[in-house]
Amino acid sequence: MEKYSSIWRNKFWPRDRNKWHYSVIQRSQKLIPFLNPKTSSKLKPHTVVLQGPAGVGKTTLAKNLMLEWTEDNLKKTFKYAFYLSCKELNQMGPCTCAELISKDCPELQDAILEVLDQSQRILIIIDGFDELRFPPGALICDICGDWKQQKPVPILLSSLLTRKMFPRATLLITTRPWALRELWLLMQQPLLIEMEGFLEVDREEYFLKHFQDEDQALRAFNLMRSNTALFSMGSAPMVCWIVCTCLKLQMENGEDPTPTCQTTTSLFLRFICSQFMPVSDSWRGWCLQAPVKALCLLATEGVWTQTSVFDGEDLKRLGVKESELGPFLDKNILQKGKDCEGCYSFIHLSVQQFFAAMFYVLESEEEEDREIHKGNIGDVQKLLSKEERLKNPILTQVGYFLFGLSNEKRARELETTFGCRVSTEVEQELLRWKVKSDENKPFSVMSMRDVFHSLYESQEKEFVKDAMAHFKEVSLRLKNETDVVHASFCLKHCQNLEKMSLKVEKGIFLENDTSLESGSRVER
Repeated sequence: MEKYSSIWRNKFWPRDRNKWHYSVIQRSQKLIPFLNPKTSSKLKPHTVVLQGPAGVGKTTLAKNLMLEWTEDNLKKTFKYAFYLSCKELNQMGPCTCAELISKDCPELQDAILEVLDQSQRILIIIDGFDELRFPPGALICDICGDWKQQKPVPILLSSLLTRKMFPRATLLITTRPWALRELWLLMQQPLLIEMEGFLEVDREEYFLKHFQDEDQALRAFNLMRSNTALFSMGSAPMVCWIVCTCLKLQMENGEDPTPTCQTTTSLFLRFICSQFMPVSDSWRGWCLQAPVKALCLLATEGVWTQTSVFDGEDLKRLGVKESELGPFLDKNILQKGKDCEGCYSFIHLSVQQFFAAMFYVLESEEEEDREIHKGNIGDVQKLLSKEERLKNPILTQVGYFLFGLSNEKRARELETTFGCRVSTEVEQELLRWKVKSDENKPFSVMSMRDVFHSLYESQEKEFVKDAMAHFKEVSLRLKNETDVVHASFCLKHCQNLEKMSLKVEKGIFLENDTSLESGSRVER
């Protein structure tokens, strides 16, 4: 076991690598019952699910637990601890359960009977369940209880989750929220813990540290906080880094950063385009044409298949050359896998979603380019449908970005930066999608809140006016100040509106304003 512990000490970073990450994971670790010695053994659940959005520190926490185990901090509770990264497991072929759990230390296979005898003192961490690739329905078929029998990795994992293997072991599973439904079909009475990531105070402290100049830091922080959607994304440390990097550069150049935080699209566009300055270098733009199209294809395939890690087989299947990814690796937009050799991922899901939206606006020299991958990638109509968004919530932000990139000024910025032509048909395609909705209920495939959010992202007054032309009746529920901003922007361009039903949540306006009580309804 000492050799196994040594592998883990060398595989991951020391605990003081990032004080912000460390404070976040320490806060979340306190919520896990089996890590709290004061919790009665009768009250300790054997299955804990740690869920949260991309980039909030779930994997960092999982790896930190393994490090603590190697330092004997957990060995009173667990004699054995095994870490299974679903990103890595996607590269494995069929194997036995013994081979699966001992993949980091094959010598353990010789002691597998001893391990089985101590199953009540085993911790198994399954990290990134949402990253696991498997055919629909595969996890509930052919579940196996024989640890010596070879099976596909997803079957072995489902056998662990259903307690057919190691029934008395403690399981910790990390996942993004959208994969919870699949998990729930496999587990009995799991404890669900939400990982919040950066709290508001963490974000403010991060900005102060990044900028060093307090006035600039607080100005940038307040700009991000003024955009509810962007501020919510800031629970992920990487998004805070993106915002800080972008706004700091603008301030250093004497530019006004206020418009940049107006929408999420404007922020991410400014961040990405600023990495490839100077835009006047036409040769640079020409050199980026093939790489950016390759990256957009990769991103789009990923959001539709709910994949954020791409291996050599993915690149080959999509016709993407590794050399094409170089410019984006150099600019820290794409990164090589730390635990998975030959794998690539975007620095954050939101960056992948942005490049996926770009896929729909960049013109292809040949129409067949998109037809080749039509099996996995849906068209604009499918992207914006409520049904698809319910099945795959990742698509929602892609849709917002797509509306945002329909803005003519932003389209020109993309063309100047990457040397690619942006399709002028995007707006018309979005409007055609509206027309295909129920004529009496334009945009009926989306909630009115989503409609206003999408149109606000565009910041194109004429486009919004055309989109709102068919609205004669609107029903609104305003939950926060951002909803008010979105609704105000869209409604002033709604020329044919005859009736509006309005619900306002308490606290949006001044607390002493009693003219609208919580949940009050007004019709005019």
